[in-house]
Amino acid sequence: MKLNDHIKLWNHASVKVLDIRSCRLEAGTELPLYQLPASAFVYAYQGHARVQMDDLQVTLRQNQIVHGGRGAVLQILAEESFEYWLVLYKAVLMLPSSKKLLQQLEREDPFKYQYSFDPPYPVPLLNKLEQMYEDWMTFDPLHSLHARTLFYQFIYELLGQMQRQGIEPVKPDLLVQALRYMQDHYMEPITLDTLAELFDCSVSYLSKLFKNRMNGSPIRVLTEIRMEVAANYLLNRNPPLQELAERVGYPDAHTFSRNFKKHYGLPPAQFKLQFRGHGPVPKSPDFHPKSALAGDNSRCYSIISNENYYHLRKLGGLPVKRGTKPASIATAALLLCFTLLISACSTVSNTANNSTGTNNSLPVSATNQEAGTAKESSNTGNAAAATKTYMDSKGEVTIPMNPERIIDLTGSAIGNLLVLDVKPIAAADGSLKNPFHEGRLEHIINVGAEPNAEAILELDPDLIITFDYIEESQYEQLAQIAPVVRLKYGSGTPQDLLLEFGKITRKEAAAQQWIEEWNAKIAEVKPEITKVVGDKTVSILQPYAKGIYAWGDKGGRGGEILYGDLELKAPDIIQKTLIDGEEFGGDLSIELLPEYAGDYIFTSNWGWDDGDANVVYGSKVWKSLPALKNNQVFFIDEKGSYYNDPISLDAQLKFIVESFLGTGK
Repeated sequence: MKLNDHIKLWNHASVKVLDIRSCRLEAGTELPLYQLPASAFVYAYQGHARVQMDDLQVTLRQNQIVHGGRGAVLQILAEESFEYWLVLYKAVLMLPSSKKLLQQLEREDPFKYQYSFDPPYPVPLLNKLEQMYEDWMTFDPLHSLHARTLFYQFIYELLGQMQRQGIEPVKPDLLVQALRYMQDHYMEPITLDTLAELFDCSVSYLSKLFKNRMNGSPIRVLTEIRMEVAANYLLNRNPPLQELAERVGYPDAHTFSRNFKKHYGLPPAQFKLQFRGHGPVPKSPDFHPKSALAGDNSRCYSIISNENYYHLRKLGGLPVKRGTKPASIATAALLLCFTLLISACSTVSNTANNSTGTNNSLPVSATNQEAGTAKESSNTGNAAAATKTYMDSKGEVTIPMNPERIIDLTGSAIGNLLVLDVKPIAAADGSLKNPFHEGRLEHIINVGAEPNAEAILELDPDLIITFDYIEESQYEQLAQIAPVVRLKYGSGTPQDLLLEFGKITRKEAAAQQWIEEWNAKIAEVKPEITKVVGDKTVSILQPYAKGIYAWGDKGGRGGEILYGDLELKAPDIIQKTLIDGEEFGGDLSIELLPEYAGDYIFTSNWGWDDGDANVVYGSKVWKSLPALKNNQVFFIDEKGSYYNDPISLDAQLKFIVESFLGTGK
């Protein structure tokens, strides 16, 4: 942009001074990676320092100036004692503005441009800054107005000296800024709207920019970054799947696993087995930019088209290779062992049948049975070997009539077995962390967060229960060990799921009895709670790392009770997106809290997260919520909040009743 055009847009701008800071860095200390929340001037007052504003690198000495726009990353390393002013401001076009000016502002926003400047006449600029700072620190509205008028004079003097020197501002690379932000904040909730708002541009402009230069949308590129981080975690560490999902910005292991398989063509567990120590990793779909991320003189990104161009700072990049790599030797050997084992058993069985002239094969059941129905086989000669057919979420499966050695791999539904007095021999790690199950888990073997087939084979199970988000490759391995029931994850109510466990274990009567007792409890407390709450809204909000989740009537946290059984009212946005919609939870920024916050709030820190919940609980937005001021915020058990099995529901109902009524029922 030519300086005269730059000045023209300043003439049509309305400016708000946001902050004026006087800062000092001792020699050898630094201001590390500060992302500018607004357009800013950095004015060196004493000493000198190395300053980087995105790709602009300068040594800033006394009376020199650097400018950057909102979203730019500022880093300062003091080479000697360094004093400077930081002036943060926001500028917008005054209304009414011509369409031509608005279009020019979106194409070339002068308030985002980067430049460094050594003014030939620093005294007028210095005097304006000193007076601005003095007025600003009085915190008096009239003096703040004077500081704003002095800022205009500062801009006039600055642009005049730049014009005399022939200095032209340089437009920052918005794509590079957005990519750097994604790299630094991939763990947090990021949407197109938040990116556009952060960098002061429209969603359509940002999308077009990514499409033209990255051959994909911003969210697709964000997924690339997240998946690469996840792949490096899998290859270099061994985190639980839920923890890994949270570390790369996904609310749950199911969503993460689905996206990971879509991206790499392999589920996380298979990926880890196949590529740990085996070099190149296949990536699907193929993804290459149409052009380089930045200009040839960029010091931040590679411009080699066949190289992974994100260069993640912590874990490094994975080389990309098209095509699919054969299964690892260990995996192939294990599958071969299972095949030989099954073949040997089949040979013995067939020999016995042939010698007696009988055929004890199971009858084929009708394929149009309702999901969850069971049909007993005609093989009743041996009670221990009696079987039945069960219709799970994927189809028909033959299971033992009375399973005795069950392995629970659901990660969260083990309480459905325990409440029916059925204790599995082993369970996944997540199943054994529920505090509400204390005293019920003795002698249950922990098979880990990602159970391997060899360990399960040694336990000699007669039935394996899991949710349907298990990857097909894992299912195929497990199915060669024992019958596998895949239950539909998130389908129906907790009571519906309990009935399915009742059908699997022949405990239908016990399951139905619990449901009737539960309904009686709800019928007793519902009128009292309705009387207290009335038409007021209730929300479930859970901080994690640097963001916050809202929850609906699925996925635990008491949502099934609050919105389902008690039929309490949710804020409109939660009702629309999480209760009427298919999503379990919705991530949001702190700024959106008032929209999601009900008159009553149930909350806790994210139970499996190492983030600081005070990022939310200590914020001004949280402290300003009416529910907090009215003492209507209730802290639920963070570790037990995830579960919605019968035992957990009983504990959650007790807490909900005590919260609303002040007494247990």
